Amino acid sequence: MVVIFDRDTLMNALTPALYTVAGKNTMATIEGVHLVCTEDGKCKIETQDLEKGFRTSIIANVEEEGDVVINANKLLQIMKVMPAGNVKVSVDSNFSTRIESGLSHFDIKALPGDQFPPLPEIIGERGFLISQSMFRRLVNRIYFAIGQNDSRPVFNGAYFKITNDQLLIVACDGNRLAYCEKNVQLENRCHDGMSLNLRFIVPGKTLSDILKMTKDTDETMEIRISRRYIIFHFGAYMFFSKTIDAEYIDYNRILPSTHRVVTYLDAQSLRGALERSSLIVEDRLAGSIRAYVKFTVEGKELLVSTTSANGNVFDTIPITHEDDEGIVIGFNCRFMLDALKVCDDCELKMSYNNPLKGVLIEPQDCEDATYKYFVMPIRMNN
Repeated sequence: MVVIFDRDTLMNALTPALYTVAGKNTMATIEGVHLVCTEDGKCKIETQDLEKGFRTSIIANVEEEGDVVINANKLLQIMKVMPAGNVKVSVDSNFSTRIESGLSHFDIKALPGDQFPPLPEIIGERGFLISQSMFRRLVNRIYFAIGQNDSRPVFNGAYFKITNDQLLIVACDGNRLAYCEKNVQLENRCHDGMSLNLRFIVPGKTLSDILKMTKDTDETMEIRISRRYIIFHFGAYMFFSKTIDAEYIDYNRILPSTHRVVTYLDAQSLRGALERSSLIVEDRLAGSIRAYVKFTVEGKELLVSTTSANGNVFDTIPITHEDDEGIVIGFNCRFMLDALKVCDDCELKMSYNNPLKGVLIEPQDCEDATYKYFVMPIRMNN
């Protein structure tokens, strides 16, 4: 195989491709990028880690067609240090590979292309179009509540429920729950005139990769659903991932419908108080003592305080209090701060029942969407 690439074009394709490259693995081929260069001047670029996959195609000057696998990280590192302009990649019959540009060249080894596991044939009969900026904005509102390596698979992903004019996303890691619901006009791409009525769970790692690859633009992204996979088409890229095959939790039972204490306050003021508390709070002190941020609702004030081996901090935030009933409740500072960071600088409605049942946070007047965040409390030692 002999092909000449524009260095920047190849780098732009390799960068998102690396999101689906496996780490150290017994299969060397899935640590690589599959290059299929044809005489029509196109080079297909594929990567996968057996859970997710990526495919795109770029224009190149193909002098001799071929099909090889080159270590993806090594190839990108080489491209980064090559001078700008054309880069020539030559692979001989023994798969010795020379990468050259100007007076510089690298000699590395490649693998036969037929050793690369074929990407699954994915045909999503149901799908829709949504702008990249809209998708990113909604996912960013709930992403913090997706679990990390939880033994319960559904907590490691976000639940999507989509109908003709409504998109709902929920994430829960067992300590906090994020809920986002928005009326949005989606372009139906279902086959055979089927209406949009979709429910699926997307792994958090997949959403993280999509947030890195997409942009805050009005350019559309097509999302298609098959029995086991979700497929994203945007620009010249195709990215797919397995979905989580499980029944999602009954999130409506977690979100309380009645409350004993209801207060209203400024989001920015509470966020600032939590950021100051985070400088002091420790997750664990000597022995088994745990530090926390304490909320004390008294009259027209919310007292935010933290005491730990590092010191203490106190803040007072004015509130509007519906019934003047008080409460003292403790929280993991990071859990609360994660929720406040995705709230706009608006008024918050915060509703409590008792010190063991957490708080429901509802940003007020945020666009035309409904956002709810529920954070479980931490048991205080007094």
